[in-house]
Amino acid sequence: MKNELLRHTLSTICYRFKKAVEKVGSGFGDFCAGKESRTPREIINHMYHVLNSTRIFIIEEKYDKRQPEKLDLTSEIERFNSEIKKFDHVIAGEEIEVNYAKRLIQGPLSDLLTHIGQISMLSRLNGNPILGEDFSSAPIITGIN
Repeated sequence: MKNELLRHTLSTICYRFKKAVEKVGSGFGDFCAGKESRTPREIINHMYHVLNSTRIFIIEEKYDKRQPEKLDLTSEIERFNSEIKKFDHVIAGEEIEVNYAKRLIQGPLSDLLTHIGQISMLSRLNGNPILGEDFSSAPIITGIN
């Protein structure tokens, strides 16, 4: 399988993201933890931008600086999940050199995991803690469907 570690990392991101947003209410998107902090909706919008920009950079080798349209929470979640599928399709289709893959892991993919942690924390602060589990044995299958 081409780029198996990258694709597994992306599947892990997808799994954790779904856990972080699966039981949130519609008002959660605009929950604010404090002065000048991002709302969950703004965080997911940023996550979409990070992944979309990275995918375009892999394909075209140029950075797209345009900021994405801001959507309601449900639409932001759907758009991000759709972008994960597009990203997986791109990295499944071409062999990515190891040093470039390392940069993807330490940069944009780690950034996404950080933001998923923020969403999880905001969910707890909003009265909806995520159930604990052993993520190292989670049923993650490489490749996004």
